[in-house]
Amino acid sequence: MMPTLHTDRLTLSVLSAQHTDALEAFYATERSAWVGGRSDKAGCAKLLKNAAKHWEKHSFGLFAIVLKSETNACGMTGVGNPEWFPEAELLWALWDEKYEGRGIATEAAIAARAFYYWSTGAKTVVSYIHPENDASITMAKRLGAVVDESAPTPNNNNSIVYRHPAPEAIQ
Repeated sequence: MMPTLHTDRLTLSVLSAQHTDALEAFYATERSAWVGGRSDKAGCAKLLKNAAKHWEKHSFGLFAIVLKSETNACGMTGVGNPEWFPEAELLWALWDEKYEGRGIATEAAIAARAFYYWSTGAKTVVSYIHPENDASITMAKRLGAVVDESAPTPNNNNSIVYRHPAPEAIQ
């Protein structure tokens, strides 16, 4: 059974085909630059297929973010661990700028990170952030993550690795 997470304002459900329209709209824009870049319908279908396989393999993965006052997803968050990543990564993305500045991504990422720690027993997770992605750098710091200069990046890219605090440090 796939998990659904609830916070004060949000419902996080496993990213799935029901989120296709919102996902395709997001990946048609420049907002997607920090999470893989623009993609067409086929690319979004592949992303959803891979997300489902990830959940089956790892029992954690990506969640769609839905405000309880709305019906459509406004973003995604969760932890992914593709084979080419040195470590599991906590990521987040809001799909429309109208959701920025309201603490939605932070609230969602905190819940997703807590689920990851609880469900896996992991003691750490990282976020790989492009050096020009100021908003995500700010958010990583807000989440208590710090730069880990000794950590490798996926495919030795130029990401900055932000290491999140261990579960016991968050309580």
